[in-house]
Amino acid sequence: MTTPIQAAWCAEIDYQPLAHQSVLTSELQVQATAVRWGDRVLDIAAGTGNTALAAARRGARVTASDFSPVGLERAVRRAAAEGLSIDTELADAQQLPFGDATFDVVLSTFGVMYAPDQQRAADELLRVCRPGARIGLVSWCATGLMADLQAALAAVLPPPPPGVPSPHLWGTEQHYKELFGDRIEVTSSDVLTQDFFAESAGAQVATMLTHLPPWRMLYDRLEPSAQSAFVAAAEGAFVRGNRATDGTLLAGAQYLQIVATAL
Repeated sequence: MTTPIQAAWCAEIDYQPLAHQSVLTSELQVQATAVRWGDRVLDIAAGTGNTALAAARRGARVTASDFSPVGLERAVRRAAAEGLSIDTELADAQQLPFGDATFDVVLSTFGVMYAPDQQRAADELLRVCRPGARIGLVSWCATGLMADLQAALAAVLPPPPPGVPSPHLWGTEQHYKELFGDRIEVTSSDVLTQDFFAESAGAQVATMLTHLPPWRMLYDRLEPSAQSAFVAAAEGAFVRGNRATDGTLLAGAQYLQIVATAL
């Protein structure tokens, strides 16, 4: 059954104006995971392909998987523009259509963290790793800008469905121990910062409302007064996190970059 979030991501909404803000994050992730020429790499919840392309630039044989055909189509076009080749596969992170022990490297950038059944997604991720495969995962931390943004929006949005754990649990190393146990060895765990940059805090929020499908879906379901509260809450979080002093936006959000080996 297609969930509302899946339907939102499959709509004809161009995510790329936001995806370009995390290009450096993907490059650093692929470097940290030591992707090498000829590696067979899976990028889970690949979106428009930032991380898949970063791996392909290093000569890897890359499969980008996502449940949104819109994102994968954009990823293929981006690869072609750079003279790169990637494979794509429509797939839910909770039910990957790949054989056991298929990949040398498995990556996900702000992707697998949003799977509703976190244990099932972790099990599937590990299932497709060959023994000794490298795993590189990037997830937002529930601190700083993301914590402020989450709290601000929670005050104006309906509560999430009962029983769905917070995606930001993936932003703690302890959660990896709970999900994977002794099936992986964490080789590095780093809290890094990704910058959001825009003409202003208001411009960033407007871009997210236009190009971030879950935000668009939530916003469209609100009454006009609640829509105004949504915008004000989001803008306030970005203003509070803003380091720029010239009226533009430069705000950093913390994320956890985990590199591990499948045992």
